[in-house]
Amino acid sequence: MKRPALVARFPKPFWWRPDPDQPWAGDWPVLPEDADHLYPELVPDFRIWRDELERPFRRLDHDAQLLQQQFWRQQVTLIAGGLLATALGAFQAANHGGNRGVAAALALLAGLLTGLTAIVRGRRAQQGYLTARLKAERIKSEYFLFLARAGAYAGADPAERLRQQVEDLADAEGAT
Repeated sequence: MKRPALVARFPKPFWWRPDPDQPWAGDWPVLPEDADHLYPELVPDFRIWRDELERPFRRLDHDAQLLQQQFWRQQVTLIAGGLLATALGAFQAANHGGNRGVAAALALLAGLLTGLTAIVRGRRAQQGYLTARLKAERIKSEYFLFLARAGAYAGADPAERLRQQVEDLADAEGAT
C-alpha cells in the first residue's frame, strides 16, 4: 500500500522491515527492463550484473535504507522530546513555577532524552547508513566502468577484475 504524500517523507515505523530480495518503493532498476532488447551486444555483461552483482548491491542498498530510517526515527524522537520538554518548561514558567508534577515530568523527560542521546550516538546509524550507501553506489559505478571497459577494465578478463573489485568492496571494513 502506497503511503499518502503528506507522510511519505516521514520515517517508517520501527516494525517496517522490507524483504531485501524484493524491490520496494524507491528502487530504480540499474538495468532497464528492455536493456537486452535495446543492446543485444551487451547481453553477456548484463547477465553478470543480474547473476552476480545485483544481489550484493541490493543487500547493501537495503541495509542503507534500514539504517537511514533508524537514524531518522532517532532524530525525530529527540526533536519531539525536546519540543515536549520546551513546552513543559514554558508551561511551568507561565504558571510562575511551583508545580511539582510538571517539574518532575520535565526532569524525567530531560533524563530520558539525555540517555537516548547517548544511545543514539553509540549506535552510529548515520555512519552505518553512509558506509552502506557508499558501498552500494561503488558497486554500481564499478559495473558502469566495466561496461565502458574503462580504466582497469580495458585489459584482459575484465569480468574477473569486476568480480574481485566487487568482492573487495563488499568485504571492506565498515558498519553495515
